[in-house]
Amino acid sequence: MNTRKVFSLINVLIVIAILISACAPAAAPTQAPPAVRQAAAVPPQQPAAQEAPAAPAASAADAKAPAAGGAKDNSTGVQASPYQQGRLIIKNGEMTLLVADTDRALDQATSVATDTGGYIVASRTWLENGFKHAQMTMGVPVDQFEVAQRRLRGLAVEVQNDTASGQDVSDEFVDLQSRLNNQEATAARIRDFLKDAKTVEEALQVNAQLTDVENEIEQIKGRMQFLKDRSAFSTLVVTLNPQLPTPTPTLTPTPTPTPTPKYWQPGKTVEAAGDTLGGLLRGLIDAVLYFGIVLLPFILPVLAIIAMVVYFNRRRKKKTVKSVEKPEA
Repeated sequence: MNTRKVFSLINVLIVIAILISACAPAAAPTQAPPAVRQAAAVPPQQPAAQEAPAAPAASAADAKAPAAGGAKDNSTGVQASPYQQGRLIIKNGEMTLLVADTDRALDQATSVATDTGGYIVASRTWLENGFKHAQMTMGVPVDQFEVAQRRLRGLAVEVQNDTASGQDVSDEFVDLQSRLNNQEATAARIRDFLKDAKTVEEALQVNAQLTDVENEIEQIKGRMQFLKDRSAFSTLVVTLNPQLPTPTPTLTPTPTPTPTPKYWQPGKTVEAAGDTLGGLLRGLIDAVLYFGIVLLPFILPVLAIIAMVVYFNRRRKKKTVKSVEKPEA
């Protein structure tokens, strides 16, 4: 009977811890100062004796977060924006530069990375139409990102492309910190239950629950470490294109045409005359056809009327002459 009560109590506590872990990110403030975040990350319902192990982790994380986002620009002496202090911002940039000498620009870009406290992630060069191109990926400290961009622009004859983007992961980091505190407190309580286990079966079941919680703790820590490392160094991809020489136009002399001598060719004359005669005949036939089709339907009625008028005039004259000749007789 006691064993069942122990298992029931363990299950209830695990369910409560999971619920607290799921609700904690929604309750965390989005832009609260680090001190307020640390206080909000500690569950209020936990005893003081159980809060102690999680407090150093929260303070250590909060102490590192401002260093990643609010550092001072050593090269310019300008203090970073108050908004960036205490924020974790992942910055990325891409630049395409037109340079006079690719090899020299590549060495200078490498010096920019090392001078700003960064490093070269990858680099490659290739030939295109006999001209050398290069591309390099560098990581620079987040507080030196704008400084590196400005110095790289100074290496170019022309900046062909310049883009930058940022992602603020401060809220995600605070949520992870809250989840980590809750999971570590849950793991501490499960370890206490593991000490009170009476049988091997009880110990194995409690240890399995502890293993799941510890795995989730490691995942949370890994994600937090990734965000801190990624926000501490920004990624900058630089492409170097060589300045191509302007081609000089070459003057080509115009060749003088050689006159071709002309010879008498009677055959071509006969052929040309035949073509001309054929053209005239075709034109005459076309004119007759045009006249017969277009004008003849209008001319025929006019001719018929004229013919009738002439016919009746002649007939009338003949009658007049006959009538005159009869009385004389």
